[in-house]
Amino acid sequence: MVRRIAVVIGVLAVGVIASAAPAWAHVTVAPDSAPRGASDVEIAFRVPNEETTASTTKLQVALPSTPPLLDVLTQAMPGWTAAVVNTHLAKPITTDDGPVSDVVTQITWTADNAASAIKPGEFQRFEIIVGSLPDSGDQIVFRAIQTYSNGDVVKWIDPVTPGGPDAEHPTPILALTSPTSAAGGSATTTTVASGSAGAATEHVASKSDTDTAKTLGIIALIISVLALIGVAILLFRKRPATS
Repeated sequence: MVRRIAVVIGVLAVGVIASAAPAWAHVTVAPDSAPRGASDVEIAFRVPNEETTASTTKLQVALPSTPPLLDVLTQAMPGWTAAVVNTHLAKPITTDDGPVSDVVTQITWTADNAASAIKPGEFQRFEIIVGSLPDSGDQIVFRAIQTYSNGDVVKWIDPVTPGGPDAEHPTPILALTSPTSAAGGSATTTTVASGSAGAATEHVASKSDTDTAKTLGIIALIISVLALIGVAILLFRKRPATS
């Protein structure tokens, strides 16, 4: 009887944890922030596999064009092929190295074979280097589409609203911070606390708080399930024997 109760409660616990786990398994960027106008910035798109019986075989990422990211290069990944789409600008952008007329607006990574795909319970990093980030704005919003071997497609394109409800499939976002400045031989960061820049900071903090709350919630559920198992065993042992 005790074993049967434990098995039932254990199955319920696994179901709860499994249903809650994907809540934080989103496609995200790392780092999650960078200074405006920064040069040679490495950005990684972290892609977890949320399926239990299928592998991730393709990732498509749309990069903004207003303002665009300049001089984008993809890092070679064994077992994956990257296809880049360039867009011609109606008005060239003037840089220190001359005018820029074409920018990368889409990158698609495709697994060469099943062995290279992202397996269940795994994740992969797809990296790019950006020659120059925009020198204005508070964030860079990417749009990602994840394709699985069973044909399922997950579109990470839901808008993220600071202070609003959690998006089911939020867009990956890179927050833009104030540029660093050197003073007395050390680098310091100036933080803008008003206007839209403050909203971007609020969004980053809110997301962190939300993830922490979700993690604590899962831990609380596990403790509750273990407590139920203990109570069930205790009650069974105290039950008087029948003649």
